[in-house]
Amino acid sequence: MEKKNRLGTLRFVIFTILSFILICSAVVITVLNHYKPAVKTYINGEFIGYFSSPQQFDEVYNDLVIEKQNIDQNVKVYLETEPTFETSYIRESLLSQQNVYTNLRDNIKTEFVIYKVLVNNEEKMTFNAQDDANKYVEDLKSEVSKLNVQIKEEKVSELGELTTVEKADAILKDIIDRNKPIKQNTTTSKGSTSTTEKASAAIADAALSQGGIWPTVSHYISSPYGWRWGTIHTGTDIAGKGGDPIYAWKDGLVTYSGWSGSYGYIVKVDHGNGISTWYAHCRKLLVTAGQEVSQGETIALMGSTGFSTGNHLHFEVRINGVHVNSYLYIK
Repeated sequence: MEKKNRLGTLRFVIFTILSFILICSAVVITVLNHYKPAVKTYINGEFIGYFSSPQQFDEVYNDLVIEKQNIDQNVKVYLETEPTFETSYIRESLLSQQNVYTNLRDNIKTEFVIYKVLVNNEEKMTFNAQDDANKYVEDLKSEVSKLNVQIKEEKVSELGELTTVEKADAILKDIIDRNKPIKQNTTTSKGSTSTTEKASAAIADAALSQGGIWPTVSHYISSPYGWRWGTIHTGTDIAGKGGDPIYAWKDGLVTYSGWSGSYGYIVKVDHGNGISTWYAHCRKLLVTAGQEVSQGETIALMGSTGFSTGNHLHFEVRINGVHVNSYLYIK
């Protein structure tokens, strides 16, 4: 009887052990089916995410390097510190749901080299290719030799806004136009002025005598016409508030309304007899080319577009295409 009891106990123990083994096996199988081995990844002590392996981390990192190089092939891409890995297990669903690209992208550092074209120490253009900067510097030096033109190299973490070829061409033309010598009346060998010069002088005198209105609300002149920073400032700058109305100086026909390089948004009005006025750095344009405007009509709103350091109106008067002292026509 005692032997039979011992045999029963032994069977029970064996059954219990086998059951335990089966249960543990089932748990292990379940875990292996739902959890995958992974590496917890840290950069500079900050948890980045789970990767299936260090090799997957390298693949993602290389993809992001290529992404940056597509913006600028000369960019330097790096991590501040080497990544560290810890072996772990994670639910397969969570491993697939996390966005390791976003997590890693936030920790990648970049260093871009940009080349700024300076004209008399004022930034005019920005490129990420030195050859482009060299081209425009050479063009400026050949066209306007009196200007101090140079390239400034900088290293930045973000590329920022670069100057497009179209915009650079417009800026180049604008600088050349602004620095054309002002034609003065000259006498011929017989001591008389030319017919064209007499006509321009007559037009200017007539415009002065007839006058026009002050072209905006404010009367504060922040920069007058004339030499400034080694170049000719071709208009009169009138500072004011962003959104202030800009008025047509006299009746005329709008010949241009749009973007024009360093002028920003500009309106050009032809008043006839060779007289035209320009209204630059506008925030908003209210007229279109081909539209007739009346003296005092609001044609734009004051702003700070183009090459500008604050809200103002750059007001120009041109006689037969040549800029003159615009203040004389509104004072």
